[in-house]
Amino acid sequence: MNDLIVFVSLLLLCGAIGVSYTSFRSNSIAVLSPAFLWGIFAILFWIIATTSSLSRLHVDAAWQDQAWYWSAILACCPLISVLGAKRPTSRVWNWFIILPLIAVLGWPAVTVLVRYPDLVALKIQAPVYIGFVLVLVMGIGNYMGSRYGLSAFFIGVAVILSLWPMSNSYLGDHDSVTRLRGFASLFCGFAVLHGFRQSIRPSLDESRFDKVWFDFRDAFGIVWSIRIQDRINQTAVKEKWCVRLGTEGFVWEDEAPSDKREHTEERLRHTLYWLLRRFVDPIWIDERLNQQINTLDTSA
Repeated sequence: MNDLIVFVSLLLLCGAIGVSYTSFRSNSIAVLSPAFLWGIFAILFWIIATTSSLSRLHVDAAWQDQAWYWSAILACCPLISVLGAKRPTSRVWNWFIILPLIAVLGWPAVTVLVRYPDLVALKIQAPVYIGFVLVLVMGIGNYMGSRYGLSAFFIGVAVILSLWPMSNSYLGDHDSVTRLRGFASLFCGFAVLHGFRQSIRPSLDESRFDKVWFDFRDAFGIVWSIRIQDRINQTAVKEKWCVRLGTEGFVWEDEAPSDKREHTEERLRHTLYWLLRRFVDPIWIDERLNQQINTLDTSA
């Protein structure tokens, strides 16, 4: 039964690596490329770790622990990489944040590799486990409320399940460890595939600017989008626009004169280009505005 769970999870992970590579190739946001690369690298490690759990391969439990532990670390990297996806921060974020994060979280595994010539089982203490939880809270919380919220949540579940057998509090036998890790891989594969499915789902586009906004929010998460939202609304109040940006997109005044609306649209367009210039290229905004306009023309 355990091997069946592991085999199914491997199929999901193979599908996940395929869609991740496809997403990376089609990605048009340069600052998010490192996050995609970390994601692909993480899935490869999850495939290795999952394969090591197959009973017929007879991989030593200590080496399985190492594979699963590093897989859990790498699964956190894409989520944290997005938090630094802004020019010019993105150029150094991976060197000064992600690599130190890997070094800190990976220290227990490195210690075991260095100290013990005959590799022993990896046991992690409560502070290490709490460290993972804090990192996941930051990464997953950033996508809550977006189209990728469920995928981020299941990545977190996968990481916690993969680490739990190495906790000092875990008392299960080898079969239960394999089963738990098999389910962790299932959650990981499902999360990536669900995220890809969400990425091809049409965005809400009730106004010509909503597609730009929702695509940006979904790609970068709430940490950056809240900052941009505040800046847009501050400018709207200062310049007396007839629109405000809320959780459901841009909300326009129903009784605003046509000339005021045209002026607001022009200023809003300029402001979006200015505020998003460190995240996306102008052509990224053009494609979404023009796509929405073309859709309206066709329906008319």
